[in-house]
Amino acid sequence: MSTKSDYSAEEWNAIAGAPAAAGLLVTLADPSGVIGITKEAMAVGKAIAESATGDAPEIVKDIAGQATSTQGKYNLPDVPTGDRAQTKDALIATIKSAVHAVETKSPAEADGYKFWLSSVATKVSQAAKEGGVLGFGGTRVSGAEQEALAQLADALGTKPH
Repeated sequence: MSTKSDYSAEEWNAIAGAPAAAGLLVTLADPSGVIGITKEAMAVGKAIAESATGDAPEIVKDIAGQATSTQGKYNLPDVPTGDRAQTKDALIATIKSAVHAVETKSPAEADGYKFWLSSVATKVSQAAKEGGVLGFGGTRVSGAEQEALAQLADALGTKPH
């Protein structure tokens, strides 16, 4: 089992920022207005905080504990803004870097960590309806969000939830 002290600062920033990167990947796929974006951002924080229980890998508990001790603030990846394609590529690069670090230094935790990132993104995709008006109509998970989940699964080397 690994903790923050087992990684370089760069590796840890990627590892701790990957859940937010996974959530942002979904949010950017189909932004749903201020209310939807707020709901999706809150879903990231909630998913991170809820992960500190059960048989979650120690690395997940460490990240969740850090977010809890800082009153819900979690690491955000350093990515370019403005160009959506560049931002998406940077988010995926952060996720791949994080997964590589965990696979290298704590292979026993890698599958649990990847599952966790996928579950965070899935919760974000379900946090707000897409395409509705004032909360009516729309769909829970849009096609663009499903595509983002598939891209995440590809980056993780897993199947989508």
